[in-house]
Amino acid sequence: MEVGLQFIFQNTHDGMSDADMMRKETEIALLAEEVGMDFVLLPEHHFDPGYSMMPDNLQWLSYLAGKTNRIKLGTGAIILPWHENPTRVAEKISMLQIILGDRFMLGFGRGLAREEYRAFGVDMGTSRERFDQSAEIVLDILDTGIAEYETPYFKQSRTTITPKPEHGYRDRGFLSVAMTPDSAMAAATIGGTMMSFVQLPWEQHHAAVEAWRARFKELHPGKATGAPVFSDFTFCHEDAAVAEKVARQYLTKYYASVIRHYDFDGSHWGETKGYQAYQAAASAINEIGMDAACEGFVQSQAWGTPDQIVEKWTRRAELTGDIRPAMAVSYAGMPFDLVQSSLRLIGEKVVPRLHQLGAQQKIAA
Repeated sequence: MEVGLQFIFQNTHDGMSDADMMRKETEIALLAEEVGMDFVLLPEHHFDPGYSMMPDNLQWLSYLAGKTNRIKLGTGAIILPWHENPTRVAEKISMLQIILGDRFMLGFGRGLAREEYRAFGVDMGTSRERFDQSAEIVLDILDTGIAEYETPYFKQSRTTITPKPEHGYRDRGFLSVAMTPDSAMAAATIGGTMMSFVQLPWEQHHAAVEAWRARFKELHPGKATGAPVFSDFTFCHEDAAVAEKVARQYLTKYYASVIRHYDFDGSHWGETKGYQAYQAAASAINEIGMDAACEGFVQSQAWGTPDQIVEKWTRRAELTGDIRPAMAVSYAGMPFDLVQSSLRLIGEKVVPRLHQLGAQQKIAA
């Protein structure tokens, strides 16, 4: 079982500049390698530092590539509909692939915030078609080194990209964000390994994984699905009471930022093509109230003492099989001394046990 970090890049730190926050987050990424984490994933978000600011995850990963030696570095994810030219995306991936080799983890996503779509001048109702077309185009270019395509949204006369990719990803595996049944099926269709955030009771996530696996195997017989990646928000401390107090404080703040950024309590989801599945969630939040919805989110995350965190991931793995935890340790303005102490404890007392759990599962299989 590989264990990694999911970064958020959320600047709600009192009096801290965006530049200083980014430097602090970079220190956390370097610490991740030091304490034994297997990978880090970078989101793509724009225009809202109170939720997340990472306008170019490939650029930041290029810096980390030169500062690290072992840890895998991945895009979690490149939001394809926000990029008007798939050829440029493929070129950037090819560059980073050459620098990192097998340490690079490729991940795609569709995007969810209407304000980000609005700022880019992209009709959110076209996101599914844009994602599906762009993902296939980028994967084709990485397979062949040749860009040539004409779709309703993208057009490129035949050209060779340089430097030429050393390999493609259809056979090596890549990640695709799957937060809804529709996105899970889209991930399976293009042959992507499911990547999601924990936000529900695990049994519901397990059902989504099973549906994705079934569709993947149907469309790509004989191809390995890969271990799904699940990101959740954690805080680790030897004292269970302290762990719960800190986790609740910052998870509550984080959840509020999610609702605000994505308008999750709004009514527009049912009217936006490709996002109707979110309307049920938005309606549920309005029905049960923010406090109850927040409590459900807090309870779904894996935080606590090392034993409590290992126990939660063990239960998840026992039900779902091979999975990859991607832990968010820095969010909602949590002081960086707490972030570092939590990460060091995770590296010392959680990661080795989850590695062992993964090895035991492989032997049993």
